[in-house]
Amino acid sequence: MKIRGWEDCPDDFQTDFNFHSGPKWLLALSHIPYFERYAYSKAISFGLAEAWPSEKGVVIDPTFDSDGWVIHTSPKNDLEKWMEGSLALLGQGKKNRTVQFLLRDRKLELSDKVVIFWQVAPRFTFTRYGKKMRLRNDIHRINGTYKDYKKALRGERFDFSA
Repeated sequence: MKIRGWEDCPDDFQTDFNFHSGPKWLLALSHIPYFERYAYSKAISFGLAEAWPSEKGVVIDPTFDSDGWVIHTSPKNDLEKWMEGSLALLGQGKKNRTVQFLLRDRKLELSDKVVIFWQVAPRFTFTRYGKKMRLRNDIHRINGTYKDYKKALRGERFDFSA
């Protein structure tokens, strides 16, 4: 038996599940291994599942059960691409030296001969949703746009093109 949202997503469509917009228990369920697969079907029933075509003109398969899905007719716009991290360089002008040191450079030059290297401890995620959110958070932290990203998740307006 296929689990909706876990194993059956529309072909040629990019999907996104907005667990952060739903109930807190659903968000917690999406971070628990094994039970995560059931969170996807619940997200569909709450209307938190969205699908965008990979390119213009792609039509959803008529045999696909689209009940509960939010199906978009055009590909993602710039804000949606920026939020997922694929257009994170739009905020390239924002620099955060602490984040740059901790996540990108991993070194601190005290003088010409003294350099302190810092190794990032491995971080583990055990769910598909957790991995996706960690990647998005890291992209925006490295880029210095993390605060704007959190505003966008809450639905606040801001200028993401700076």
